[in-house]
Amino acid sequence: MPELPEVETIKLGLQKKTIGLTISNIEVLSPKSFIGKAKDLKNKKIQQVWRRAKILGIDVEGRMTLLFHLKMTGQLIYNPSTRLRASSRFIGGHPTPDMRDKMPNSHTRVIFTFSDGSHLYFNDQRKFGWIKIVKFGEGIPGTLGPEPLTKEFSWQILKTNLLRHKSMPVKVAIMDQSVVSGVGNIYANEACFDAKIDPKTKVKDLDDLQFKKLHSGIIKSLTDGIAHGGSSRAHFVDAEGRKGYFLDYAFVYGRDRKPCKKCGTTIEKIILGGRGSYFCPTCQQ
Repeated sequence: MPELPEVETIKLGLQKKTIGLTISNIEVLSPKSFIGKAKDLKNKKIQQVWRRAKILGIDVEGRMTLLFHLKMTGQLIYNPSTRLRASSRFIGGHPTPDMRDKMPNSHTRVIFTFSDGSHLYFNDQRKFGWIKIVKFGEGIPGTLGPEPLTKEFSWQILKTNLLRHKSMPVKVAIMDQSVVSGVGNIYANEACFDAKIDPKTKVKDLDDLQFKKLHSGIIKSLTDGIAHGGSSRAHFVDAEGRKGYFLDYAFVYGRDRKPCKKCGTTIEKIILGGRGSYFCPTCQQ
């Protein structure tokens, strides 16, 4: 599932590509993937693109908002009109071999056509993702914690929220979206490494210095993820056509049996909360 940096990168790309465009048509190929009346958005101009946690929002004229949740296999692919260069194409989401090919394809669920002849394709192999029309300002489903890249996210808030899960391994707890928004498996691993905390450590056993370091580690891992365009190295392409290579810079995620970049100790992998968890037994004692 795309995490905060991947959705943030998609947001930044679509801001550059779609703000000011008018929706001329929406073709819903899979009714399960689209909630609302598509006709309500016809001839409406896109005003803003934003992100909250792992959800993407697009505000349109008439005080309406499109919410996108890519879930496990969702993709958003923007194709410019034929008169523009191919480098203006934008691809984001779950990597598949065919996401660079001609659109639409067999996984395309919704097609947005804009007045300039460009298109935005919502693809989803497993159909877990969704697009929903809501009134402007209507709340996002679920209970979400603070945005980690805003001033409201202090180490004290993180501590308070984590202590609701005292007996949970810290790496699992920071993936709870009610604790902090947008942190998934990749960046939870990296945050624990940066904080020099064993991911198996119970929340109740952390001291204030460790809460402060974990707070800093969450921010750093997410900021680095955005800077490197996300983690889907094979096919993710940002607004400038660059692939996401964060995993080349990761310290522990996906590096089991490889030497730690800082101390040389072999990175280990365990399962916590049903997810692969990676750590350095020396740096994270």
